[in-house]
Amino acid sequence: MRKTLLALAGILVALPGFGQLQKVCQYGVLPTDNITSLEVNPSLTVTDDSGGISTSQVTFKGYRVINPNWNWGVEVPLVRFESPEKSVNGLGDMLFALSWVHPETDTSLGYGAKMELIAPTATDKRLGSGQLQASPSVFAVWTNGSGFYAALGYKHYVSVIGDHAREDINYGRIRGNISYLSENKWWVQTNWYYYQNFHESGKMEFVPELEVGTLVNEGTAFYINGGTHAAGNWKSKDWNVSMGFKVLYL
Repeated sequence: MRKTLLALAGILVALPGFGQLQKVCQYGVLPTDNITSLEVNPSLTVTDDSGGISTSQVTFKGYRVINPNWNWGVEVPLVRFESPEKSVNGLGDMLFALSWVHPETDTSLGYGAKMELIAPTATDKRLGSGQLQASPSVFAVWTNGSGFYAALGYKHYVSVIGDHAREDINYGRIRGNISYLSENKWWVQTNWYYYQNFHESGKMEFVPELEVGTLVNEGTAFYINGGTHAAGNWKSKDWNVSMGFKVLYL
């Protein structure tokens, strides 16, 4: 564990140095952004605060531009599950993504689509779903040229094949967000997530999130994000918090 923390600290210290090599000043925030990037994303999700059940993880995310409209990516999570009964560490479920985007220009609409496959690579059943999941999504982004952006998207999660003893996955997510991207290299983003469970009819959840971030320099970004269960009879968490360190335009 100590070696892992030292390695992570080394990566975080090195990120600004990589970013200084970059010349283009963009944020990598909006769903239509098509940027080659490397991200380190530590996070904590408290499933049951009173019961002492939580999941902490560090996710390594790499995305590469294929051409102005296409990109692909891989996300690798290292996870720790904690509960009064048992705690485990290991690899979580890896994600593979392919995206197509039509970026917005000033005072116009941008849109895109994404296909994700979530592989059951977790080394313990507490660290993953045990199912191969397909997750297609579509989204649109509107801007008026003043720094404000609004986006709306729909993503569906469905299990394709996996452990028959584990619960099937079939739910949808509507995401709305309003963002402000400042010319002074910082941003504020609100996310509004609505989840509808189709496997267990009638279950839903509403989760709002707030994110603030900044460009450390022209090629390195840092953000902090927090969210909470706000409503609904389907409760995936009590609250969550995460941060991210991105190197852009590798």
